[in-house]
Amino acid sequence: MLKRIVFLAALSTLAVLIGCNSGGASIYFIQGFNVLSDGPPLSFRQNGLTISNGLPYGTSSGFLPGTIVGSKRIEIQPVLADLSLGDPLIDTNVDVSKDVETSLIVAGNFDDPELIVVTTDRRKRPISEIFFQFVHAVNAQDALDVYVAAPDVDLSTTAPFATIEKFDYSTSMLVPFGEYVISVTPAGNPGQVLYVSDLLTFVDIPEIDFDGVEWLVAIADNFSIGDSSLRLLVSSENGGFALDAAGTGAALRITNASPDAPALDTFLDEDFSAPLTNNTGYADRSPVTPIPAAVATVSVTATGTVDPILHEYDREYLQSTVFDSILVRDVAEMTNLTFGGNPRSVVTDGKMRFANASTAASVVSVYLADSGTSDLDEDDLIVRDLPFPASTDYLRLLPGEYSLIITERSTTENETVIIGPIPYEFLGGEVQTGLIILPESGGDEEVLMVYDDLLP
Repeated sequence: MLKRIVFLAALSTLAVLIGCNSGGASIYFIQGFNVLSDGPPLSFRQNGLTISNGLPYGTSSGFLPGTIVGSKRIEIQPVLADLSLGDPLIDTNVDVSKDVETSLIVAGNFDDPELIVVTTDRRKRPISEIFFQFVHAVNAQDALDVYVAAPDVDLSTTAPFATIEKFDYSTSMLVPFGEYVISVTPAGNPGQVLYVSDLLTFVDIPEIDFDGVEWLVAIADNFSIGDSSLRLLVSSENGGFALDAAGTGAALRITNASPDAPALDTFLDEDFSAPLTNNTGYADRSPVTPIPAAVATVSVTATGTVDPILHEYDREYLQSTVFDSILVRDVAEMTNLTFGGNPRSVVTDGKMRFANASTAASVVSVYLADSGTSDLDEDDLIVRDLPFPASTDYLRLLPGEYSLIITERSTTENETVIIGPIPYEFLGGEVQTGLIILPESGGDEEVLMVYDDLLP
């Protein structure tokens, strides 16, 4: 069943765009759009001037105006984990013209980037209509057919909206507001649907005189969850956002960090007929398990039983997000540390997040020092005062060999090393979670358990 997504014209367009600049200065418009599959944030520059610095994957910068048309030197560089700029991925000249919007789309992968230059005339957008323009940014897929059609249309009897070769783009076409489903298939093969959107409803607000809407849509690889291999990344007046395939839910992974707990099962929404995850022992993680994107109840029991319930909790699980739920404290006081993330691999980064799951460590800090270093230095501090139970977001770390040190701070003056120094190498493309936990054999000396977040 398709979910309905409603777009209000007055909310989609926050300002009336300037139409054609008839007879005035030679104004052009330019933006960056980062669709580099395994790449970090990107810096876009024209003739040495910044278009956008640190543009994250899947987002666009929005159009910036310029007043001198002609050839521009375009440099696009990776923003590395230490915020320095890497060697240019793209260094080329691009022509910009009066009253033309130029989108610089970086696609492909880091070792073989592709610049797709999309040009569209700047024009008034009629009220109650939407301009669609699609870009083929999928790495391992030949030409694609794109359909923008009413729901329940038979694609085999419908002409595609556009057929697009790899790393090419369609013309910009005007479609009246209404209800549409976007579908993507291999060119000439409408029976093999690679992607289908939820029901998209574009609604006008007659009392407010706004221009229409314009979407530049990159068809990209799906690095999130779900059955579809594709995901749509949309550049519009409000910046960028993703359109997941219809039916995309969330996912949940359970970690048992309760020191005196047995192996654990979990159940979703009080359906005890079959466990969601099962037999998760201490310091173990369950596989990533698909769940609906909704508010849900998770019940925790000892493996093989449904009673008593050791812990039960409700929360909302967001679409296309992998949630980790770490069960902490002894069984009598069990609670959970639950957080979401998107573990996309980035070739220039070693990504790690840290979670404090040790009941014995009230507040911890993490130092990442040069290899062989054992001294604490404020300049090496990457996590400061992480309480129990809590986690960080993914940290971007430069690949290399380091000395990893974890401390506990019981007072503002008393900082004690509890783990390390540990020789540790971060590799580009890795995505990990470091769990600070009491050892399985008991005792009060914490250990660091490292999990690979790219595993299913």
